[in-house]
Amino acid sequence: MTQDSHDGSQLKNDFLNRLLIDCDTGIDDALALAYLCALDNVQIEAVTSTPGNVDVEQVAANNSALLTLCGKPEVPVLIGAREPLEIPLVTTPETHGPQGVGYATLPVPGPTSIADIDAVDYWVEAARSHPGELTVLLSAPLTNFALALRREPKLPWLLRKVVIMGGAFYYQGNTTPTAEWNTHVDPHAAKEVFAAYTAAAEQGLESEKLPIVCSLDTTERFEMQPEFLTRLAEEAGCEEPELVQASDTEATLSK
Repeated sequence: MTQDSHDGSQLKNDFLNRLLIDCDTGIDDALALAYLCALDNVQIEAVTSTPGNVDVEQVAANNSALLTLCGKPEVPVLIGAREPLEIPLVTTPETHGPQGVGYATLPVPGPTSIADIDAVDYWVEAARSHPGELTVLLSAPLTNFALALRREPKLPWLLRKVVIMGGAFYYQGNTTPTAEWNTHVDPHAAKEVFAAYTAAAEQGLESEKLPIVCSLDTTERFEMQPEFLTRLAEEAGCEEPELVQASDTEATLSK
């Protein structure tokens, strides 16, 4: 290998984001997954499934179908926890539809599309094998991550970065007057995760390894308005305008 090609390969690796994604798919998770699949500088190592918007078997089925739809069928889909740490699971079909993706119809995943590996085991082994290389993106309740931290307390040092979608700080909740959905589903897991990182910071964890928390006061600034959907349809080659009308009946499907 020449020096130039070596430098080019190293530069590519420096800009490549290797992600472990944990989600409870979920309309918003589905959009995030589709977006990440389209990025050249993102390598999805695995998608782990946590119960939340729907039960975990449906989450995993959604993840597998979406990855196939987005041209990434080789990405492993894993299941970890099947319920919150201490309280019963509450799902939200009234918001995310009966299957978690609104009223969209996804292909049924094949019998071998969901890996027979525990998500928490995978996380711990991946972090130990690739220290400082992996970013964890959490858009679900923090159940799986809390279990992983229990099993490997050095995860804050082993991971490159952690990004959490959850919480509401000085902002009205979307589930109760003060609680955001992901934190509401498993508050004990959220407490354990933040306590683990507080302890890690006290032990000298670098500030750049502390979690980036995208709470409701951040995420609710972004809205998908009908005009944007119309533009997306145009760029996707839709033969007629994709218009969203206030008069549309519930479950009107996109063309």
